[in-house]
Amino acid sequence: MRVEPECLVCMMRQTLRVARMSTENPVAHWQCLREVGGLFPGMDPGKSPAVLSLALYETVRRISGVEDPYAEAKYAQNEAALAIEADLRAMVSEAPDPLDMALRLAAAGNVIDLGVLRAEHIDIRDAVDRALASGFSVDDTPAFRRILADAREVLYLLDNAGEIVFDKILIELLARERPVTAVVKAGPIINDACMEDARMVGLDRICPVIDCGGAFVGCPLDLVSTSFRARLDRAGLVLAKGQGHYETLDVYQGPSAVFVMLKAKCDVVARHAGVRPGDLIFRRCN
Repeated sequence: MRVEPECLVCMMRQTLRVARMSTENPVAHWQCLREVGGLFPGMDPGKSPAVLSLALYETVRRISGVEDPYAEAKYAQNEAALAIEADLRAMVSEAPDPLDMALRLAAAGNVIDLGVLRAEHIDIRDAVDRALASGFSVDDTPAFRRILADAREVLYLLDNAGEIVFDKILIELLARERPVTAVVKAGPIINDACMEDARMVGLDRICPVIDCGGAFVGCPLDLVSTSFRARLDRAGLVLAKGQGHYETLDVYQGPSAVFVMLKAKCDVVARHAGVRPGDLIFRRCN
């Protein structure tokens, strides 16, 4: 997915948000904005928003000296999701079609995105209710089921902290029939899940958890390590969560079947996917 003009506006807004989370110094805020804005003329319009946004997080990190401004928010979102884990698990176990319910709940969890929303604007229970009521606007569940039936393993690319509790329930169901490996980020980037988040919610007790080799937004195929790209190609079936993966895996042409699941949280992604902002998407990329 290529960057659009609106993405640059979003990058500046995100720069200011992260800068303010990182430091109270207004001089640093201005410096972050000036430096990120100065990068725009040299940006490659053929790159994805996810890839281009990496520069803003590195700029704020360098100027503020704060490695993970989302650390407290991630912990709080993990706790909030864990508080309703028993309810979510009961919904899956009591459903006529547990896999369908687990997929829809995993999609509902994608609302927990502090890169787009403020923490105080996120209502996890409301997200669950809305997801169950609306379903997927793009729904490749039948194709996923067909490939899953013969899959030797599943590589599950996680997105946000908090959301990973919803993913944990789906992974637990998938892992009853075949091996599943979950993938976190190797370092902090926005509120994406890292190894400590996986351990906090107990995901590492459900399946093996590995990292992608970097602190990327999504899974940029030209930036991930050679070893992780090989892991992606031999998985056979890949389920990736969130807009960052949508923006970076739409060009994947490897041997694995890659499905992305997300809520379209901005006009650019919604337009690219042919849906309305706020719609849930479950689409095969290749």
